[in-house]
Amino acid sequence: MIKEIGNMDIYLLDQLMKGRISQSSKILDAGCGVGRNSDFFIRNNFDIFGIDIEEGSIQKVKEQIGLWNSHYDSERFSVADLKEIPFPDKEFDFIISSAVLHFSNDRVHFKILFEELVRVLNPGGILFIRMTTKHTLAHLSRHLQDDVYQIPDGSTRYLLDVDYLKDLMTTNKLSFADPFKTVNVEDVRTMAVVVLRKEAKTNIKHYNPVI
Repeated sequence: MIKEIGNMDIYLLDQLMKGRISQSSKILDAGCGVGRNSDFFIRNNFDIFGIDIEEGSIQKVKEQIGLWNSHYDSERFSVADLKEIPFPDKEFDFIISSAVLHFSNDRVHFKILFEELVRVLNPGGILFIRMTTKHTLAHLSRHLQDDVYQIPDGSTRYLLDVDYLKDLMTTNKLSFADPFKTVNVEDVRTMAVVVLRKEAKTNIKHYNPVI
């Protein structure tokens, strides 16, 4: 029986319901924090691994795993920096990057993190990204440097530039698995949902981004 959804990101739940994540998928929660998006997969014995740069967050996840699923191997979750993901190339079928990439220091740092995620993604695999974006927000924010802004909620964030994303997609042989989506939260932040598929030998249905 499928156990509770918990606090999973609703847009990630959408991917689950579309059948893009299965029991046979090898999943990476890249920047897992305290495991909000890993909870469901651990409870239901999915093949999921998690990394986060914060040791305290990983310790919390490991404590929670004992409550979520006492038979699950907590060593699947470890401390690591996304700029050097400790897994070989083409290791994962589905990668979660939720509210992580908008902590990039600049465009160079963003590119390094993005391409590390692509490196460990299987051909045909899905990269799920949720992060702040320039769309509907840049003109309300204070530009600090490069793609980094102080946004109206008072925080400093790297804002995704869609044209630059398209350039990275071309270079890394990625396509939109879903249309590009944004949600403006009362003009204090705008979050993008980006679902990308890594090119495989089989034919892929391509979507043009719609903002």
